[in-house]
Amino acid sequence: MAGAADGLSHSERTTVRFHLMCLATLLPYHQRPAALEAWLGVDPALFHMGSDPPAPVAEAVLRLGGARLQAALAAAVRSEDTQRALCTLDIPEVDAALRDNHQVDYGTTRLLRLRNPAGSALGLGYHPGHHQRALLSGEPDLVAAALLDRRGEHRPTTRATAWATVRAHGGTARVREVVAALGGHDGHDGLDDHDDPTDADIALACAEADPGPFLDTAVERRLGTGALLRALRAAHRGDRAPWVVRRTMARVLKEPYRIDWALIAAARLGRRLPRTAAEVLAGRPDCPPEVAVVLRTGQPARPGRRLPPPAPEPAAAPKHYLPPRSAWVPEWKPPGDTGPLGESAESARHALRTGALAFDARTDPAAATLGHLAAVIERGLLSAFEAAPLVHPASLLTSWVGQGSGWGSLSHAAWSGRAALHIETAALLARWAGGGVSAERWVALRSRLRHYPGSLPELLAEVDAAHPDATDSPRNPSSPGNPSDPDGPVGPVGFTA
Repeated sequence: MAGAADGLSHSERTTVRFHLMCLATLLPYHQRPAALEAWLGVDPALFHMGSDPPAPVAEAVLRLGGARLQAALAAAVRSEDTQRALCTLDIPEVDAALRDNHQVDYGTTRLLRLRNPAGSALGLGYHPGHHQRALLSGEPDLVAAALLDRRGEHRPTTRATAWATVRAHGGTARVREVVAALGGHDGHDGLDDHDDPTDADIALACAEADPGPFLDTAVERRLGTGALLRALRAAHRGDRAPWVVRRTMARVLKEPYRIDWALIAAARLGRRLPRTAAEVLAGRPDCPPEVAVVLRTGQPARPGRRLPPPAPEPAAAPKHYLPPRSAWVPEWKPPGDTGPLGESAESARHALRTGALAFDARTDPAAATLGHLAAVIERGLLSAFEAAPLVHPASLLTSWVGQGSGWGSLSHAAWSGRAALHIETAALLARWAGGGVSAERWVALRSRLRHYPGSLPELLAEVDAAHPDATDSPRNPSSPGNPSDPDGPVGPVGFTA
């Protein structure tokens, strides 16, 4: 199992997982799940690498993977589309993994709450913002499911609004059902000191023979005008700067209080409302004009005098610009510099056989790089079919052409040497895989890939030699791409290493 026993640090394990995901992108589509299953047996956190796996890998897991593999992806995935696709599978193991994923978006959380409220209340991937949004959503089923989750510290108005939503759509009977599910249906004995005070009051109200008036009182204590005035007076502190007080009061007024404007006017006339709170309330669009006069002047509106217009509605948030979809294709670019690989096929072959490539020239300005190799292919000095088996180390090639920008070049820059190398590397692996590869060989390939100094054909041959009894195809296991295999894939199969 992955961990301290493998002798790798967290950063090193993440690097290994990245190399494996790039390699999986290059594997034949129907063999990706088998390879991923084998690697998952060694590293249960296979998909935890700081980013999502490449799209071809995620698609193969969704369409062909088993529940164990899909659950492993669900535990780490960040993409909203992939999360939603995993959720639609409706597999208990996958749902449990999604509930434990801290990166799950609100839409997926909503579906999980509706499907299994009790399970969602125990998920490790708890997000307070998602929970509050569900409580205030106004959807009765979602709100009831969110009430079963006791975690988080919410403002008094939040859970009170949620209970009011449940009652408005399902009546007292529905409220009692939710209270019973919370364990507080028997009054005092069903609650402990850690329960939300609002929940406790609702449970006590449901214990009454006629709970209606008691439910009204419990909600009014937290959503009524009296609760609003109490919160505004608490925000009006002398040790705060005026702009801080105004901002705090504006935040209080965003909560879903049920405002009785007649009581607000009476509080202002009775000098029980701070002036700053009066100014903030007068600026609300729903404040009646006659109440706005009382709030601004401290006196009732005079008969016959024209009332001021209501405050304007707040400006809508600007919409993010979404550029229209385009069929634009990147223009062709001339080949770059071939560098140490030279200006002829012979010099390029010699350099690839005798020296290792570098990712770029940052560590060694004189080294031959992947960019130089792409230029050689684009100039026609070597074909990708001839160059791919010569590149070493193997992980440099598979990770460069297998990562997102590598397989993306097939559609965005099909003329590039990188796209050609992607195709030939994938073909090389397909010829080696033949009709199938045993789990032992996939594990052996994983353990050797990152630090292997030789080329990809040499690496595959070493894996075959280490597990000669794990042959799953009629090919010669020590000869990747054996041209003598009559059942091999159509296309060029021979190469010179």
